Order: sequence, then structure tokens, then C-alpha cells
Amino acid sequence: MITPRLALVIAALAAGLLAARGGLAQESPNFALRQALLNSGGGERHSPNHLVRDGLGLAAAGRAASPTYMVVGGFGGGVMMVDPGGDEFEPDDDCGLARTLEVDAPAQVHNFHAVGDRDWIRFTAQAGKGYHIEVANIGANANAVVGLYDQCDRPPESQESNAFGPSVRITWLARRSGDYFIELQQFDAAFAGEGTAYSVRVMLDREPPSPPQNPRCTAVNATTLGLQWKRSPERDVRGYRVNFTGIPSGSEDILGPDTVYTELGGLNAGQTYQFRVLAVDHTGNESEPSGQVSCKAEAPLDLSRPVVILNQPAFGGGVYTTTAYSMTFAGVALDDGQNLLRAQVRNATRNKEGWDYSLRGREGAFRVPDIGLAIGDNQIQVRVYDDAGNVTTEELAVRRLGEVQGGVIIMAGHNETFGLQRNIYNAANRAYRIFRGAGFTDEAIHYLSPVAQDATGDGVFDTDGPSRPADLEAAVTEWARGHVGPGKPLYIYLIDHGFADKFCAAGCSGGGAFTPAELDGWLRVLEAATGVDQVTIVIEACQSGSFLDRHNQDVANSLSKEGRVVITSTGRANNAYASAEGAYFSDAFFSCLAESNSMKVCYEQGVSAVGATGVDQTPWLDDNGDGVSNENDGAEADLRVVTRFFRSVRPTIREVSVVRNGANGVLTAMVEEGAEEVELVWATVYPPSFREPDTVTINLNAPTVRLEPTGEPGRYAFNYLNGFSEEGDYRIVFYAQDRLGIHGVPRREGDWGLPSDGALFLPLIQR
Repeated sequence: MITPRLALVIAALAAGLLAARGGLAQESPNFALRQALLNSGGGERHSPNHLVRDGLGLAAAGRAASPTYMVVGGFGGGVMMVDPGGDEFEPDDDCGLARTLEVDAPAQVHNFHAVGDRDWIRFTAQAGKGYHIEVANIGANANAVVGLYDQCDRPPESQESNAFGPSVRITWLARRSGDYFIELQQFDAAFAGEGTAYSVRVMLDREPPSPPQNPRCTAVNATTLGLQWKRSPERDVRGYRVNFTGIPSGSEDILGPDTVYTELGGLNAGQTYQFRVLAVDHTGNESEPSGQVSCKAEAPLDLSRPVVILNQPAFGGGVYTTTAYSMTFAGVALDDGQNLLRAQVRNATRNKEGWDYSLRGREGAFRVPDIGLAIGDNQIQVRVYDDAGNVTTEELAVRRLGEVQGGVIIMAGHNETFGLQRNIYNAANRAYRIFRGAGFTDEAIHYLSPVAQDATGDGVFDTDGPSRPADLEAAVTEWARGHVGPGKPLYIYLIDHGFADKFCAAGCSGGGAFTPAELDGWLRVLEAATGVDQVTIVIEACQSGSFLDRHNQDVANSLSKEGRVVITSTGRANNAYASAEGAYFSDAFFSCLAESNSMKVCYEQGVSAVGATGVDQTPWLDDNGDGVSNENDGAEADLRVVTRFFRSVRPTIREVSVVRNGANGVLTAMVEEGAEEVELVWATVYPPSFREPDTVTINLNAPTVRLEPTGEPGRYAFNYLNGFSEEGDYRIVFYAQDRLGIHGVPRREGDWGLPSDGALFLPLIQR
């Protein structure tokens, strides 16, 4: 509610802004607001009853709050005062204002009371203890993203969102004793006010892990028994405890959540032993014991050796060539003795190895990921063991080519509110992994991001600086000079929010954004200095087509130029939408690149993927320098690939179905794994009432559900209770991705006249 005093403040502020574009001041006995020079960086204004912090000079969108009032800055430099209507814990908008939440105390209830609102919470943890952070969305418009920090000025240790459900949980081990911080913000910061309530609590982990499954034992020799089991799925498992009875009896602790095989020696020949396995988490909680298994210590009788059939990588003998710095090896094992045990893949050149302990019975598939490769020839040994100690070894030579020539620049930007930032990081990190796997070294990739990112998951940050226009200018005009030239291409991938003729690198206003003319100018400096003749630019942002076309014949404000391939995820006046964890165009485009396809083919697959949404997102491609995306483009893009030696096999959605029973239904998909394990299967549901947003946003805001494994290999399903409450036709699109974020071609069930297993692939399906 605007009070008389508040109205006077608004009028005074408006008059001051109209009278002068410089500083201004409004004072009273109880209130003082001083505005710094516009675009000067702002500052802090306070009185006994009010506090206003302004980091933007309020020349651009921004806000500052106190327990009583909030100042909002518009894009044009105007300001207004509004009642914030915040929860009882405000102000808590930055880490220094974090409110305390006691461990195991009742949940606190907060809300996102204003556009861009962030809530910070502080709690105290003890080293070596496990904790659960639980957030439940109470309001219909609440959609919390949770970040966990060990220090205010450090990147988050963990970040999660509720893309597939109403709640979020982070399970985490404290590595030191002291204060930790939780940041909460909306998935889409534009949703604020009524209906954004959520609860948050922190609990000491007192839940034991689930017990290990399927224990098996076998005689290795007359005095040694081998024991194997299926790991517990919880992420906080520290290791396992093996209890055995017999003569002698005892207990063995096995460290590592993935170590699921051990051998116990020094046993009595002819003695039968009973085994049970327990999982132990970081807090010391023990699971219930597994089922009991018995074995006699004796020399094995089975002499049949397993058979190994390697199908990943697929090759016809000789030397397998790749540019990847690591590979996944997979295949099938057969054993007439019907007692398969485990598979090992070892790179003898680097003395690195990995295991798959899932084999059993007569036949089984194995997969060993992330075997590192040295540049040059690598001698790979694939071994399969059975319970009787029989082993078969297959060998192959893998040649990793030297470093790929050229350079890569990746930018993950942000708007003022950091809306949908997790999706932006996911897409940028995937791009980094694909370029690394294609043979570009870390030194040949310049990655800019608001906070440091560990794209490869090896515990080392892969980013090189913040995502500001000045940093991108330096990357293009200075850093790239040492990497590109004739025959040494430059790839640029930009992802974030955008507007016509503007990319939001460090916010969408003031000095945080850059224009097509600015990026074109930086590229011309590089091209003149190095002679680089192959520049490929991919932009994932709303209205990104404005970086390609020559609107109103403005040639200088376009990236189109001979020697450049320019790909945008949408047109000049269209949105580009986020998917469940990334972005629809980039998901398809980069998954296609991972199979060594050309830029043209991958652009076309991206066009098909965004067409599946049924909304007006229109990717563009220009590679002849005329600033127009049409049928005359594609010849040059078809010649450009990231690498011709990067082998990846995507997951394949073989079949989908939707069975409706009134308002309820079951969504089902059959998914075949590719080179990597399937990590996520989901569906986006477009009800009859769905309408595309009419504002500039990357949030499509369509219901998304996660399909879970059913127990049948490759089968995933979701019970959609009360999901079909509207009359009319629903459009449902199914997606699958592997653990590296590589997507299969989407499939759909719905109102487009396709069979239920119709692939959303080229040619583009008519909307």
C-alpha cells in the first residue's frame, strides 16, 4: 500500500530524476536517500529507520530493501518505492545478512517477495558429519533453486533445483566445523509475491543407508574367498563393512562407495563361511545387513573361460583413432560356467584402470567409463573374470591424436537476477566437455562465467574469469591471438538472457551487456591481426537473431561476414527457451556435435528439437555473409566440424506411450543406452490451455515430469496423477540424456498426427 509519506517520496524522487541526471538527495528526520551519480556504481544510504543499498547506481534494473521499504530501479533510470511485503526474515538478500537456522530445528517459512529476491541462511555444521538440506515449495508459484556455500565469496559446493518435483534435497558431508551458507532463489526470478512461500530446514543425517544388495561369494583358491555385492545408491556412503562367521570369524572395513569386491585370505581350507555386508555413511550410520551368503574355501572346479565382445568403441580391428582425452569402454561377456563376476579395463600405457562389478550368470553387459588416454598410442586391456578365477583378456590399440589446432571461447552470462542460472551453467559446462573431448586442451579453451565452474567434475575449476563484456573483449582481441590463425579456427559459444541487439553478460543493462557491433568490432581486430579464416559463433539467448541480421540495413551491427558461420538459437523477435536442465536448441545442437556431425547437420537437428515445443522459436543460420538466414546458407557450415574423430553414441528413445484414464495417466518410454549410462528421462507436457509467454523470457513454464526406471531394462515410467484435468488434446514430448548431458533425439506423443514412437527429427515437423 502506498502511504501519503511514501507518495511524497516517490514524487520527490521522480522530480529529482527529471531535473538532473546526476546525484540527488531527499531527506527528512526519519528518512534520507542519496542517489549517487547515475551509472557510478551506487553506494549505501541509511537513516535511523531505513537502509538502502544500491550496487548499480539504479541506472539499470536493480533493487535495494530495508525491513520497511524497497527501492526498485527501472531500465530507464527511474526509481519507485514499494512495500516489499517480505517474510519475517528480511532483509536477508546477501550472504552478509544471512539469518541463522539451527540444525534439526523446525523449518523456516520464507517467500520470494520481489522480483530477483534472494534469501540467505546461515547454519553451523561439524566436520565429518552428514547433513540434509530440505526445501519444499508451499506456494503455487514457488520454484526454489538451492545453493550451498562454505564461504560467502566462494562458488557453491552444491546446487540443486526442483525441476522434476515440488521439493529439493541436498545431502552433504561437512569437511570442516563452522558456519555454512544456503542461498535460495527462484528458478525464474520473474515470479514473485503471492504464492511464492517455501520452507527450508537443515537436519543432521541420522538415516542409515540402504543395505547392499545381491551379495555373492566365490572360492579364489583353497584359502581365499572373494566377496562381491551391489553398491548402495546413497551419495553419502563412505564404504562397507563385511562381517563373516566361521573359523576364523571377523570383520573387514572396505573404503570407497564404489568398491564392491574384496578378497579375504588366510582362511581354513574346507571351512564354510557366512557373509553379510553393511553400508556405512560419512556420519557413521550403518545400514541393515545384506542377505547372508555362504561359501566354502576350496580350489574352484570351473575351468571355462569367459568370452568378451567389445562394442564400445566400435571398430573393425587395427588402431582406433580419437581426439578424446578419456573414453568409456563397454561390451558383453559370456560364460558357459554361468558365474560371471567382474570386468576390468586397463590402459597399460598410463597404468590406469577401472572396474565393473555388475556381471553375473551366463551373460551380462559391462561398462567402464572415463579411462584416461595419453597422446599417441595407448595399449588397452579388457579383462573379464568369473567366480572360478578364470579370466579372458582382449587387447586393442587406441591412438589419441595430438592437440586440435585453434581456440574456443565460452561465456555463461547472467541477468540482474541470475534467473535460470543453473540451466545456463549446465549448458556451458557441457559445451566445455565436448570441446575438451574433441581434442582442445584446457589452455585452448577460455571459459568465462559469473562464478567458477568445474565442468569436468575432477575437483579443478575450468573457468578463466568472470563474464563481463570487457573480459570477452580481452578474450577475443588478446587471448585468442595465441591460438587462432589461417587453418586454426575459433569457436565462440555464448549462452544467457538477451534482448534485441543485446547479450546479457553481466546483467542486461548499463555496462553488463554488449551489442552485435561491439562483438563484430572485436572479431575484426582479431581477424586483421591473425588472419583467422574460420570463425564459428553460436548464440543461445532470446532474440539472438538480432546478432545475425542487418536490421534496417545496419551492416555494422551484425556478425555476418565472409569466413564466419553464425548460428543463433532463435530469431530477432523470438524467445529461446530453457529445457529441464539446459536449453532446447543447445541440448540438441551439442549432442549432435558429439557424434562428429557438421555444424549444418547439428543446426538442423536443433531446429527440429525446438520445433517439438510447438512455440515460436526460430533458430537462424548464416554462413555466406549476407545477414539473412535462408535456403542459400549451409554450404560452409556443412564443411565445419569440431572434430571428425570424436566418437559418441547418444541414447535412443525407442518407443513412448501415454495411457490416460480420466484425469490420471501413465507416461512410458523405452530408452536404449548409447556410449554412456542414461542419467535422466523426462517429459514436457503441454496441456490444451498452454500458451507461449508473451514477454522476453527463457522460461517456457510448461509442466515437466521425471520418468523413473521400472526395473525392466531400459523402461522408464511416470504416474501422472490428476495430470490430465483439462478437456482437449495434450502434446507430450519425451527426452533422455546420459551422464555427460548428451541427449537422444526427442520423441513425442500428442496431437501432431505422428505415431507414438515418431522421432522429432529432420525434416522439421510442421507446427
